[in-house]
Amino acid sequence: MRRSGYLLLITVVLGLLLGTPDSACQRQQSGREALPTVTKAHDAHSLTSEQAARSYPVHLRGVVTYYDPYIDPRHPTVWVSDASGGIYVELPSVPAVPFQAGDLVEITGVTANGGYAPIVKASEARVVGKSPLPSTPPRVTFAQILTGSEDGLWVEVEGVVHAVRESGKNIFLDLALSDGTITASTVKEAGVDYDSLVDAKIRLRGNQAPLFNHQGAMTGAYLLFPNRAQVTVEEPALAHPFTLPISPVSGLLRFTPKPASNHRVHIRGIVTLSWPGRLLCIQDGLRGLCAQTDQTTPLIPGELADVIGFLVIGAFTPTLNRATYTAAGFQQPVPPLAVTFDQALNGNHDAELVEVEGQLVGQDESASDPNIVLSSQNHAFSAVLPAQSGARLPTWKKGTTFKLVGICSVKGGTDRSGIPWDGFSIPESFRILLRSPQDVVVIKSPSWWTPIHAISMLGLAAVLTLVVLAWVFVLRRRVEGQTRVIRQQLQEAAKLRTAAEAANRTKGEFLANMSHEIRTPMNGVLGMTDLLLDSELTPEQRECASMVKSSADSLLTIVNDILDFSKIEAGRLDLESIEFDLRDCLALTLKTLAVSAHQNGLELTCDIRPEVPERVVGDLTRLQQVLINLIGNAIKFTERGEVGLRITVDSRTPDGVRLHFVVADTGVGIAPEKQKLIFDAFSQADGTTARKFGGTGLGLTISARLVELMGGTIWVESALGHGSSFHFTASLHEGKEAVERLGPQLSTSALVSTAPKRVKKLHVLLADDNAINQKIAFRFLEKEGHDVTLASDGRQALAALDGENFDVVLMDVQMPEMDGFEATAIIRARERDTGKRLPIIAMTAHAMKGDRERCLAAGMDSYIAKPFTGPELIELLEKFSDAAREEASSA
Repeated sequence: MRRSGYLLLITVVLGLLLGTPDSACQRQQSGREALPTVTKAHDAHSLTSEQAARSYPVHLRGVVTYYDPYIDPRHPTVWVSDASGGIYVELPSVPAVPFQAGDLVEITGVTANGGYAPIVKASEARVVGKSPLPSTPPRVTFAQILTGSEDGLWVEVEGVVHAVRESGKNIFLDLALSDGTITASTVKEAGVDYDSLVDAKIRLRGNQAPLFNHQGAMTGAYLLFPNRAQVTVEEPALAHPFTLPISPVSGLLRFTPKPASNHRVHIRGIVTLSWPGRLLCIQDGLRGLCAQTDQTTPLIPGELADVIGFLVIGAFTPTLNRATYTAAGFQQPVPPLAVTFDQALNGNHDAELVEVEGQLVGQDESASDPNIVLSSQNHAFSAVLPAQSGARLPTWKKGTTFKLVGICSVKGGTDRSGIPWDGFSIPESFRILLRSPQDVVVIKSPSWWTPIHAISMLGLAAVLTLVVLAWVFVLRRRVEGQTRVIRQQLQEAAKLRTAAEAANRTKGEFLANMSHEIRTPMNGVLGMTDLLLDSELTPEQRECASMVKSSADSLLTIVNDILDFSKIEAGRLDLESIEFDLRDCLALTLKTLAVSAHQNGLELTCDIRPEVPERVVGDLTRLQQVLINLIGNAIKFTERGEVGLRITVDSRTPDGVRLHFVVADTGVGIAPEKQKLIFDAFSQADGTTARKFGGTGLGLTISARLVELMGGTIWVESALGHGSSFHFTASLHEGKEAVERLGPQLSTSALVSTAPKRVKKLHVLLADDNAINQKIAFRFLEKEGHDVTLASDGRQALAALDGENFDVVLMDVQMPEMDGFEATAIIRARERDTGKRLPIIAMTAHAMKGDRERCLAAGMDSYIAKPFTGPELIELLEKFSDAAREEASSA
């Protein structure tokens, strides 16, 4: 028996090495020789598909490493391993006594083609004892698993559990290995807490099973482990994951000498979008992030949320997977950032709340998530609303123009090799994720006159030809000709409108950028001139410096006019409402203009009628701006005589009073054909190169727009050589009763003319990359006795804060290496642990509407625009001096 068994073993080995199953078949005549019996799992698994299909007899003894009667009710899933390897065994039926991992079984059957690798079809399987599971399985990686070389083997893997899912009687673990993610499955055991494995680092032992298609090609793999005992926890998950330290979005997936882990991260931000059970988007300062989640707890925009999840690399912004979240309070909702198509596509606003305009191209209501396709700047993008929200988008006509608010989701592109160009992600397209149908606002509906309507008109003409052939023939020709003319006119109008809108946008952007670029050096000119005038100078030097100061002030006035005009053109200029004494405030205004009038030999008069109320509520600054423009122009264009201001009551309403202002002069006058042009931008009554009087032509335009915002109108009465009278009306509220009616948000103070108090000596950190601006602010602060430390960018500022204690930080917004917003976010993140708040004042040349709010939303406490004067800066520091004094006294 021993000799015959030895010969049988030699026959099997030689058959496997030399391909004997096929060659032996060729040598056999009519199948007279029987196939050798396979007794090892490795030998059965090593057969080719053709060999396995010949049904080699199998007599195998091994230990059950996995048994699952639930995946396929007809045939339990059974994996058996012996010393040589492992193989899948197909049982003929469910055994009367279920197998268990560790059962020693004897399998009798034949080989078969399992679709991917050979299997054993058992005709008989019986338990003959107990056996330990393989104790030293090979440690494998995700890459090794995907080669298929470990198919069916009992292996060991190490990774972090990202998710636990339950389906029927089975438990599935999503396990992140060092080089990929794989799913492991087991039969659910009663009383076992699988959820505690989420975010734990574990070692797991089980059989590798393949995923394959109908052609027998491997498409993936998964692991089957028999029970919880095959899971060894190396690093348990935190019992309270929301206690993880909060990471800023801007710091995720940045380079760090410490290798990144597969564990969860903790993010805190303001909710900008919530698709329960699918997606949650938040913004941390100025950066956005979206997290995929199965949690259905509703959140609304403006809520502060703590989010934990597993980091996933994105083309432009990282995302979180398997995220959970909890509400952490409520803040003001994040305002959407208005962007163009190009700005949305560049990737800088990925995952942020934006506002973009587009024209409807198509609408797909049959999609799983309703979406619309729009075009902007000759490019297409889509907007998506989640289907599970229950909301449906209305049906619009093609060509409808929308303003959409939602999350910008940018898709990165690659070259033909599948690798991002130059190693960087290149934006390929983007879509807008909508929160509700209210995020889609119709700006303009398409014109009724379309080619279809034109054809209808032609059809009607064709019907009329049946009645009066001769007349209809003439009428048709007229209609066709008129249709062509109208179509051409519409096309030309559309082109002109598009060109005008583009020119207006370009002009607004140019003016805003130029204003910013001019304000930075202007801060240096004005600041250095002020410092120079405060020093000891000879009379001649002081006269020169004063002339520089005067010229710089005039230039700043022009810059401010340009800035005001750009704000008005963009619709970003808002009026304030404060209560003030009209007579006292106008007296101060006229006092500054009286000097100029007397220098020109003119008399400046003011007549305020008795019926005009003493105290009114409105925007004093803008009212003064209009009067200064009109009176200043009158002085400039009047060589002799007088300039007068008269104020009367035009009408009264239940809410206030409408005042009538008249500025009259005895100057050169304005020609009738020029009177309609002087209120247009960049227009002047005398536009020749030889004109006597200078100016930008913006003063009257700005005045007209401001008067409109104050609910009034402006006009002029003039004749050449007989002077001019400029009239305007303004609607204001009356006195203290008006303040009570309008609410507590109105200030009851008019003008603050007191000099800034002497502030407590402060330790100030000044962060600015411009050396001139550094020196100006340094000298202003140093003269007041403050201790100042300089930093040229955000990183240097953070380093200084690590080494010293400061009372306040003056933070420039635009700096190299690290800007002021990013530095502020890091400072505020640090303060969550200390409980103390360091005052941060934004010091920037960005002075458009929204810049102040943008700084405050980023965590800054106050804002000062360049150029600024020393008293303005010291006055702003006063409240922080008081806060520091109170903190010192309480300590």
